[in-house]
Amino acid sequence: MKNKVIYKDIWVNAYPIVIWLSMEPIAGLVDVSITGTIGINSLSAVGIGTTIYFVTTWLFIFLAYGTTPYVADLNINKKFSSLNYFILFGRRVSVYLGIAVFIIVWLFDSALIDLFKPTIEVKEFSSTYLIARSLGIGFFLLNMHSTAVLRGLRFPKYTTLSSLISTVLNIFLSFLLGIIFNFGVLGVGLASTISFLVASIYSTYILNIKIRMLEKSVESIDKESIRRKFFNVGSRIFVRSVFLTFFMATLSNQASRLSMNDIALHHVLQQMWNISYTFVDALAISAQTLVAEYVAKNKNFIKSNLRKCFINLTFSISIILSIIFYFGIEFLSEFVSNQSFIQLNDKKLVFVFCLTIFFGYFAFLWDGILLGLDKSKEFSYITIFGSISGFAALFTLLNYEESLLNIWVALILSLIVRASFGYYYENK
Repeated sequence: MKNKVIYKDIWVNAYPIVIWLSMEPIAGLVDVSITGTIGINSLSAVGIGTTIYFVTTWLFIFLAYGTTPYVADLNINKKFSSLNYFILFGRRVSVYLGIAVFIIVWLFDSALIDLFKPTIEVKEFSSTYLIARSLGIGFFLLNMHSTAVLRGLRFPKYTTLSSLISTVLNIFLSFLLGIIFNFGVLGVGLASTISFLVASIYSTYILNIKIRMLEKSVESIDKESIRRKFFNVGSRIFVRSVFLTFFMATLSNQASRLSMNDIALHHVLQQMWNISYTFVDALAISAQTLVAEYVAKNKNFIKSNLRKCFINLTFSISIILSIIFYFGIEFLSEFVSNQSFIQLNDKKLVFVFCLTIFFGYFAFLWDGILLGLDKSKEFSYITIFGSISGFAALFTLLNYEESLLNIWVALILSLIVRASFGYYYENK
């Protein structure tokens, strides 16, 4: 009976996050479908542009990962004045980072795209798409921060609503601008920018309402301590993100060096992989809040039923999804991209793809648990170790044989290292 209550609490926190997390990959798949209809060069260009975009935005994932557990801690301890200062400080940082990142992308987009060695036509399409989409980076980061605060305050449903707004609008505008108005990849990129503009306005508006509803507290605000906490945790997660995003970008880069068909398939597989990870991401993000609240009450999480429930859910979902993808990946890849890929006739590639789901689920779960336990340093370490291991495996395997299969094998090895160290640090 006690476990049923725990599962219900996890579900209440996780299901809005599942919807939220699934929206961006679904929008990505729609972009894949639309650009696949335009042509293989457009599809390859969006694959390259998307990789660079996420490298430049997910470096700042600390705006979400570092925010949610700290907000939960301040909220449960009723330090509302400090919470309000933290929110406003994080909001300003999000906007400034967005402006700075766009300027960097605008100035160096050609050099970044050249790393993938595209054809001239693909390079032109990639540049057009990347600049158009990067206009919205500031809105993306602001929305990321606002929704992270709302999750820490136990309002995850607004994260879902914000994501629904951005995704539905993105899908509609991608089709309208990309196909109907014949803007092609330019229209697809602008659709993303406009959708995150609207979503950031909505999430910030809702957050302002919720802040005004909080009780008034009279504690003194240690602004220096809050800023130090923000940058200490943020810097650790930033360094972690540098290694992770660089590793993931290198995987795409190496795929593009095989052929344009390989980068197209790699992009399609990544989009399906991202969708499959929405479930464990939801568990990990809900763990940030639930675990932080649990330990704030001076309870032992390691021996708790809460931990057992998280592990049981992770194992069950990873097995189910691995089976679905093993038997349905050819149909799914053709359905979302309007392209058929002969590489998927190699069942070893399909099997390896499924293994990345199983091992990756546990790697991601321990990410969330470690953040909930306020072990941001260890959280950073495991990704750095995993990325270095992945780099070593990648170039060793590619030196033996240049193939998409070996690229995904390197990803598996990286995830195994992350999962193993995550378990170790959780119990340390």
